[in-house]
Amino acid sequence: MNGWLLLLFTVILAAIIGFITNVIAVSMLFRPRKPIYVGAWKLPLTPGLIPKRHEEIAQHLGRIVMEHLLTVEGVQGRLTEQRFQNEVKEWVKEGVKKWMGREERSVQDIIGEYGPWSSPDRKVKERVAADVARRVDAYWEQMQNETLEQMLPADVVRKGSDMIPSVSHWIIQRLSVYLHSREGKEQIQSIVQTFVRSRGSLVQFLDSFVRTDKVVERVYPEVIDVLTSREIEQWLEKKLHEEYQKALRKDGTDIFSEETIARYRQEVIRLLSDQVPVDRIFHTPVKEWAETFNVNLVDELVDTAVHQSGRFLETRIADILPSLRLDHIVTEQVRAFPLDRLEAIVVQISNRELRMIKYLGGLLGGVIGIVQGIMILLFF
Repeated sequence: MNGWLLLLFTVILAAIIGFITNVIAVSMLFRPRKPIYVGAWKLPLTPGLIPKRHEEIAQHLGRIVMEHLLTVEGVQGRLTEQRFQNEVKEWVKEGVKKWMGREERSVQDIIGEYGPWSSPDRKVKERVAADVARRVDAYWEQMQNETLEQMLPADVVRKGSDMIPSVSHWIIQRLSVYLHSREGKEQIQSIVQTFVRSRGSLVQFLDSFVRTDKVVERVYPEVIDVLTSREIEQWLEKKLHEEYQKALRKDGTDIFSEETIARYRQEVIRLLSDQVPVDRIFHTPVKEWAETFNVNLVDELVDTAVHQSGRFLETRIADILPSLRLDHIVTEQVRAFPLDRLEAIVVQISNRELRMIKYLGGLLGGVIGIVQGIMILLFF
């Protein structure tokens, strides 16, 4: 009986020792916070593991973040992910629309609060006018070196050529209608009379024997047949083709003069200024003109801005990430993080596992106690 009591005592003692040992081992991860000295001698294993390695942990986490977590490839993949872009677009659209709907200040006031710019509306007008003028001048410079055929799309040139037979036929038809009308007949008669009067007394003398109106009445049907004949229509079609080809070979300087281009430039600037109410946008509270603002235009602008920003970040992220020095930020944050708060987070996350480590120490101690007790009973 004494042997069984000895065995039970050995098991309990070893389990307690194992449990307490693991409790101490777990506690030494965070405690003591500072080194403990006995005189000039520092106790070993003080401070605890994490307080002692706090600086190294901070630096190591910083390197891990930059080398393995926030990599250029990973960030680029996230920026180009369609789902991410859609989420950003929806978030920005919602934010812009809410801001526009409640903003009491004008654009002029907003700009004045964030910078010393004066008369931004005037500068916008000047910038728009200069940009329009530059584009018109660039287009005009291109037109000077191109023919009309080169300026127009190929299908437009082809359709113009294909329409010439129809145009010539239409002209002949309209001429025939006019000549058969009373007005046309009177016009021809007037032309003949004018011709007779301009040819002197001899022709006028002959006209007294043969009346002009009688001549016109007799010859008029023949004139109509000649002017509306198929040969005249073919001749007209040929001439139209020739003039059309001449027009296509003209360059910009043959079509427009410098004065015409200058007038067009000013007209385009004026039309654009009328279409874009710069004064109203800059001097009226945002919420007032936002009510009539095209919502679809906001969506298009946001989509374009997000897309272009994503492309810019994607191409420059390799330069941006190192310049942000995120590893130093992580290092500083971890270094400044309170140890008691860090301990609370670790315990909160791993509380179950830490308890199991303590219990495992007691279990292993109990097993060792059984082995020791058996050995004592057998050999002593």
